Amino acid sequence: MSLCINLSNRLAIVTGAAGGLGKGISKALVGAGARLMLIDRDQQALERAVQSLPRQTVAVVLDITNESAVNYKLARLWEEVGPPHILVNNAGVGGRVGLPFTRLSADDWKIPWEVNVVGLFNVTKAVIGQMQEGCIVNIASVSGRTGFQTSPPYSATKAAVINLTQVMARDLAPRGIRVNAVCPGMVFTDFYRGQRLAAAEADPTLLEVSDERYFEEKVERLIPLKRGQTPEDIAYAVCFLASDWARSITGQSLNVDGGLVMS
Repeated sequence: MSLCINLSNRLAIVTGAAGGLGKGISKALVGAGARLMLIDRDQQALERAVQSLPRQTVAVVLDITNESAVNYKLARLWEEVGPPHILVNNAGVGGRVGLPFTRLSADDWKIPWEVNVVGLFNVTKAVIGQMQEGCIVNIASVSGRTGFQTSPPYSATKAAVINLTQVMARDLAPRGIRVNAVCPGMVFTDFYRGQRLAAAEADPTLLEVSDERYFEEKVERLIPLKRGQTPEDIAYAVCFLASDWARSITGQSLNVDGGLVMS
């Protein structure tokens, strides 16, 4: 076996491909030789993501929470692109900030659940009917591994993703399909602006701090390796789990978090 990850000629599907993590994962998969099908509901952002890649890519504009649309669109593509080998369920939303959870209403739970859990289920169910062996990588979060207070709907749905990963791994193992999750730690996104403003209700001095500084201070305080994670960090873990190097790994959740959560 080669000492480098080789995904040559394997078709990899990435949801939420127009966002920062999605673009990082897509770039790494292409670098390892994979062919890509990128899925996102934002057409313009998806077109930009495709244009940034060095290889021709199939782009699918799709709302993954719409089960009938997922089934219809993907069913029309298999003859064109061939059978899928890799599915990366990356699409997700953060949800409203808690601090504490009683700030939330029942309505605040609907979109995170529909996207992070139901949408993941919809795409997976539509893909595995065409997948002959292969692997699925679900993007969860360390927020699903422990009770972070920042966004209760996000944490709870990502915990559901970790559990669903184990369910899928058991169900699909007889078919030679591996299922694992990657749990990113602290990746700087717009979500931290919402966290800072919510935290400022208890500590008004945070109104004078930039989003970047707020993020950096949290990294310094919470992460043993003293650095935040990047989309590339997450992408490398995805490529490993999608490769033959991980052929005996299934039902696992890999933290990529600089030691933030050790379990």
